[in-house]
Amino acid sequence: MTNPQIVSSVIGFILAIVIYWLVRRDHLAPKQALRWIFVAIIVLVLGTFPIIIDWIGHAVGISYPPIIPVIIGLGAALIKILLMDIQQTKTQITQDRIIQKLAMLEADIESIKSSK
Repeated sequence: MTNPQIVSSVIGFILAIVIYWLVRRDHLAPKQALRWIFVAIIVLVLGTFPIIIDWIGHAVGISYPPIIPVIIGLGAALIKILLMDIQQTKTQITQDRIIQKLAMLEADIESIKSSK
């Protein structure tokens, strides 16, 4: 095993331990933890057996196979950012609606108080 293989294997193992710890401490929901454990397993497997990337690269016709994990990582990051923006928009809309309902309730309370 070469040094890069050892380093990436250790990173994958540490990532799996940190994810487990975060789930046990309720800092990370199990739904997100499964995704991160999947990422840790991929890092561990591809770090330990980099020949897999070479096989995939040659099968797909990519002349520089080590770029495949970079492209996949960037694509996953872009998808995650998009999903975060969608969730933030939904949260903002919900918050705006709650504020509007609260304002309407306060107005109703004020009208009831003034009518007495």
